[in-house]
Amino acid sequence: MTSSAEHPPQAPPVQREFVVRRAPRIGVFMASGAALGLIAALLVTTFGPQNPEFTFATTFGFFFVLFAVVGAALGSLVWLVLDRRSRKEMYTVHAESVQDPSQADVALRGTDVQQWRDRWENEDRDSQAR
Repeated sequence: MTSSAEHPPQAPPVQREFVVRRAPRIGVFMASGAALGLIAALLVTTFGPQNPEFTFATTFGFFFVLFAVVGAALGSLVWLVLDRRSRKEMYTVHAESVQDPSQADVALRGTDVQQWRDRWENEDRDSQAR
């Protein structure tokens, strides 16, 4: 007869469902739009007609604010379209935690994370969720 001290009772495995999708980040699109607004403001101020009542900095500041807001708004619209498209490529992954790593289909360690990231970025992943 074995005692319970030798084999502690194992907790039931916890099962979780994860939804995986590659979603674009809105900050990148807004910042890119604002950066394009900066370039457009610089071009308009440099090559546009000069007004002797305003300095270069004043004119540039006005156009920068105007074009940066418009650029950020357009970047947000592009993000919105790409975000909606990324929802079509979602899939569900089922995960179950186990106490003994030998029972796991996949056991992740710190060094494994980079390998998984490389597989994901190279589109070399399983088509069926486990």
